[in-house]
Amino acid sequence: MFCPNCGAKNGAEQKFCRSCGMNLEQTAVTLADQFGADFEISSRSVDRFFNSLGKFAFGGFGTVLVIGIGFLIYSVISKFIVDGSQVAFGVFLILFLIFASLSLVYVIYNESRKDKKASASDERGRELSSAATQNLLSEPSQMPIPSVVDDTTELLRIESKTRRLQ
Repeated sequence: MFCPNCGAKNGAEQKFCRSCGMNLEQTAVTLADQFGADFEISSRSVDRFFNSLGKFAFGGFGTVLVIGIGFLIYSVISKFIVDGSQVAFGVFLILFLIFASLSLVYVIYNESRKDKKASASDERGRELSSAATQNLLSEPSQMPIPSVVDDTTELLRIESKTRRLQ
């Protein structure tokens, strides 16, 4: 659920916005009345479904790619090395395929690790960003209420505890 005041993302179970402090109870009740209680649950299940579908498709692509590379290596071995016609070229081609595959795996792994780190830091940054804190501190929403004793402290007598030398 998004805060109607500042637009920050909040959980449906939160009573107050983490960014601006607005009371979200009435907003949650209104959304539940309008969309039904299953709205938040159904959107989460759709997200989980597409996430698992993407993982399945990517895993299938990786499997087909590994099988294809294995077939290419087998073909190179049988055509160039076993025949004995171009052994050096066959060995070079096999090494090229192996190192290209390892480089591809490294790049994919590194990018997925960066994405996980970025999403984790986004989650932490969303909870309390320095820009939001600066705005909260620099723009007071209301003036502080004056205290009864603000002006009277000047009227108090202060006793000096040091002795004067005569």
